[in-house]
Amino acid sequence: MTHSKPQFHFTEEQSPTPSTSPDVSREFDLAIQGPSYNEIRTMIQIPLQPHNIQIQQHEVQQLEQDEHEQDEDSQHRNILTQVLQPDANSVRETLANSKPKSTLTRLVSSYFDHSETTSHLCLTLFRTVNRAHEMYNPIFELISVLPADCSSLSQPQCDTAYDLFVEFNLRENPFIFPHFNTLRNSFSDLKHEIQLDRRKCRHRIRLFRRANVGCAVCVLATVSIAVVTTVIVATHASIGFASMAPFCFPFQKRRKKKELARLKQLDAAENGTFVVNHVNTIDSLVDRLQTAVEGDKAYVRFALERGRDRHPIQEVIKQLRKTQPIFEQLLKDLEQHIYLCFYTVNKARGALLKEISHHQTVVS
Repeated sequence: MTHSKPQFHFTEEQSPTPSTSPDVSREFDLAIQGPSYNEIRTMIQIPLQPHNIQIQQHEVQQLEQDEHEQDEDSQHRNILTQVLQPDANSVRETLANSKPKSTLTRLVSSYFDHSETTSHLCLTLFRTVNRAHEMYNPIFELISVLPADCSSLSQPQCDTAYDLFVEFNLRENPFIFPHFNTLRNSFSDLKHEIQLDRRKCRHRIRLFRRANVGCAVCVLATVSIAVVTTVIVATHASIGFASMAPFCFPFQKRRKKKELARLKQLDAAENGTFVVNHVNTIDSLVDRLQTAVEGDKAYVRFALERGRDRHPIQEVIKQLRKTQPIFEQLLKDLEQHIYLCFYTVNKARGALLKEISHHQTVVS
């Protein structure tokens, strides 16, 4: 039985829209030139090399078998330990010397926890990108060797495509990834708390400055009294006020120094929360990839529902060939932003831990 050629109403091919703002683009350009970015990329990619399509088929099968025998959770933790810097142990050791009930300690501890969660999700998402490559590579490899004119495909070629469509349709969409909403809310709440504490800290610093001015006025008053009163009275007044000065200025100076140290740590923690901008970009890319996969699966199901008829298969191959460069570019963008997110998290963690260590004796 023959089928009439189906009428497809595919939308016109759209070029990938820029997924980054100019500021993020500049930051990315600077980041990829540094050794830290390349080190992060190397550490993440090495365990995933077995899925490289350049490896021979029998080697792939053996490596996949070996990989399944490994403890995936253990491997995940091992990679995260290598990539996340400063690591969790360094953070715990530094925070152990802080006041356990301090609001500042709680806030920075929460930031370190959220940043570690961010890295965990990014590493999980990177494995998702790898699964997407595994899902699409067989079809894309076939498309690369098929004639440009899809209407000239032979029945054996269509049969091969049909078999690959069956395997493709059995795979779940790897980009069902709802975790970023919770992470985004966590960073938003943390940023709000940090900003409240920063305002209180700045208020206290202003009070200390006014208190120092008050002490200075007392000293000036002492000098004035010495001028307008008798020598004996002035001498006693000078001794009284002067005896207050050593206690006034050093005490206020120490308190102010502690608050300034606290403020610098809060500033560093707040700067670290801006990693949520990268999370938002990643989340947007994941949404677009999820939609793209669902669209491709719908095309594939259309062909499968009509059996091995050449015309539906030819049309689906034609559509997948059109969407392939868009999909591959989205995957590439997502990979790059995952690397950039790791890089940004490490940079922020390092800056905050440096502030904590530098001012440890001051704020204790």
